[in-house]
Amino acid sequence: MGHGNSKADELEAHSEVARKERKETIEWAKEQAKLASDDVKEKISKMDFRQLRDALQKGEVSAESVMRVYYGLAVASHEKTNCLTVIIKDSLDTAKSLDEKAKDASYKKPSLFGMPISVKDAVDVAGSRSTWGMASRVDNIPKEDAFAVMRVREAGMIPFCKTNVPTSCMTYNCCNSIYGTTNTPSNPDRSSGGSSGGEGALLSTHGSIIGLGSDIGGSVRIPAAYSGCCGFKPSATRFSLHQYHEPVPFRPVVMPTEGPMAQDPHAITELLRVIWSDRYIAGHDPQSVPVDFREDLFKEGRKYRIGHYTSDGYIEALSGNQRVVREAVEVLKSKGHTLVPFSMDDIVGETMRGAFTVGFADGGARQAEVLKDEPLPEMVKPLRDFGNVPLWKKRFWGCLARRGGDTPTADFLQYLPKYSMEVQLAIDRVYACRKKLIQKMKDESIDCLLCPATLSPALPHATTNIVPFTAIVATIMWNAMDFPAGIVTTGSWNENDEKELENYEEKGMVEKTIKKECKNSIGLPLAVQIVAPVFRDEMVLRLMCDLFDANKK
Repeated sequence: MGHGNSKADELEAHSEVARKERKETIEWAKEQAKLASDDVKEKISKMDFRQLRDALQKGEVSAESVMRVYYGLAVASHEKTNCLTVIIKDSLDTAKSLDEKAKDASYKKPSLFGMPISVKDAVDVAGSRSTWGMASRVDNIPKEDAFAVMRVREAGMIPFCKTNVPTSCMTYNCCNSIYGTTNTPSNPDRSSGGSSGGEGALLSTHGSIIGLGSDIGGSVRIPAAYSGCCGFKPSATRFSLHQYHEPVPFRPVVMPTEGPMAQDPHAITELLRVIWSDRYIAGHDPQSVPVDFREDLFKEGRKYRIGHYTSDGYIEALSGNQRVVREAVEVLKSKGHTLVPFSMDDIVGETMRGAFTVGFADGGARQAEVLKDEPLPEMVKPLRDFGNVPLWKKRFWGCLARRGGDTPTADFLQYLPKYSMEVQLAIDRVYACRKKLIQKMKDESIDCLLCPATLSPALPHATTNIVPFTAIVATIMWNAMDFPAGIVTTGSWNENDEKELENYEEKGMVEKTIKKECKNSIGLPLAVQIVAPVFRDEMVLRLMCDLFDANKK
């Protein structure tokens, strides 16, 4: 008897166990949700983060009732978007235990007592699978929480579900062979983004009130923009990189980090106030900086001088993605901030050339090796196929792209390194760009920048893996700068944006693809991005809240 498929069969069998677990926990959650009365469901589901926090503190609602209501909300979101990987069943026991403690008059409730939190698959929660969307990791069940999860548990929060990711978390769609494909709530044919795509879909459909994701090139921010919520990528070393699963390409010039996502930026702010207190993260990981939440930078009424641009000089965003930036300029002016035009000069292109060299120093070979035995869905196979293409052929494709005037695609392919010296030069190139941008902002007295969140609205599922990584330039740029970056959804694609699509200039492969694939996008969410120099995270949060509040009114 042949054994050629034994590995694939084994992986599929283990994946089926995970799928059965998901189905069983979702059915269990449905039954638990039925035990909450309609009045309680209506009351709790209408509360925002701060209202729910205060109601739990005052005992107006119980942790158990909140958990049951959010089981129902999460399941409803999942049925629309396929966003969940599991409901964490012991979250109900945790909620009951907290309620029992609260009966003691001497018990002091922690600051986020009973608050539910959803968690991306790739962020460790003890006792729950952390697969990274890979069948070969489906049996990886960590025994310890990620440090950020530890901290929020201490504050009284309850992780109640985990959410879907793409295979290996190294693309910005949300599809894997274990749990399938997650779509943006607005359109089942469009991606929820990645790699925190399950979180984005869940939060945008109010299936969770706040979640924890991670971001190496836009993995928090792209899903927030594609699905229509808020997301925040902190300065990398204010969280911990200690527990990251290798391989993580692009380091040390493109920095990954965990980061929160929510329905509104006030929730993100309140969560970070807790995580960034008592120097908790640094106490567990000495490589994390001991910086607590800076109230001086976040203070309500604090005014900032903001540089804004709709074009980074490298790849143009679509008209609708530029429009919402212009609208946000006027909104922030109305809040008393000073806004001035800003030019990125050649900084973005230079940064990308350096980042591509380091990120694909092996031409993608290690990624191909990691995925060698993975049962990949068709739309994910280009991730593996690219790594198996010989370097000379990639560079030849780059020459053809440059000859055709497609500079970004040429940069992506031609800057794949052949010699170790090229990698060192690339690292130097990115660090030089950091210095240049910081100095330019100093010279022009700029505190923060306002810019497009993404090049387009949510793309069709398969499109994300058939264009070069240059398509995520709007987000990966800020990982390379290690600038904190926040996303606020402020509008949606309209009929005029659809008409303007015809005038969009097709300079290269990315532009041609997004112009073609983004037709019929009316109603899809659009967002803007706010960034600031490293460790100025609270500046970004202040502006996110100001923008959100003004738009809400």
